[in-house]
Amino acid sequence: MGTVCQIPKFWVNLDGLVQSSNLNSIESIITRVFCMQGALKFHYWLQDIIPASIKRTSKPDHIPKTWIDMLTTDVRSSIHESGVAKFSSSDYLPNLVFPHVYEMTPPPFKFDNTDQLTSIISSILRLWLRFPTENDYLAQVTLLDIVTTNSPPSILFLDKIWEMYKTPFSTIFSNKWDIRRSKRKLVNALESFKERFALHPFAKKDSPSYKKLLSLSKLIYDWTQMSGVDSDTVEMVS
Repeated sequence: MGTVCQIPKFWVNLDGLVQSSNLNSIESIITRVFCMQGALKFHYWLQDIIPASIKRTSKPDHIPKTWIDMLTTDVRSSIHESGVAKFSSSDYLPNLVFPHVYEMTPPPFKFDNTDQLTSIISSILRLWLRFPTENDYLAQVTLLDIVTTNSPPSILFLDKIWEMYKTPFSTIFSNKWDIRRSKRKLVNALESFKERFALHPFAKKDSPSYKKLLSLSKLIYDWTQMSGVDSDTVEMVS
């Protein structure tokens, strides 16, 4: 009799349990989107901060004051010196939780060493800031850049995009490990994907699939507004 009397409580609470389950699913998806947006944002940040610093510090009268300009100046002065040059994060970013030391062997001489500087400084910052390994990171952020550049931002809410981001070499490149080991092959494979994705319905503004992504974007925005999420989060999600 005691068990039977508990049955009505199950039905009373069922809707709340279902709602809680649905909210947990939504929160999980939003968290995944934040992960991908964060990776892409830091990728864009590296692409922006390094060339800008190289350009600033190339002027003869420039006095480096920021940590990135001091690093760029030191790398430039060490790039053609004999022996291994060491760059400790503690000298430039003393508040990093996990300090690292990057060791640079002298690259071949080039009259215009802009590309060399860009590559070396990028490698230093990716080590210091604990970015993923180079080819994995390159595949992940390039794929995200391709899909978000050609489709509405709501595409990041799709499960397949998350799977692509987490395991690009098994989902997109069909476990072709030679692509994973070779940066040149990876760059070619990414360029091929870019060309193929441009033909996908998600990338064609007049396709029903593209319009569904736009509808999803509106739905996401409306939900964040109604759920009381703060404005910064609404902007990030939408």
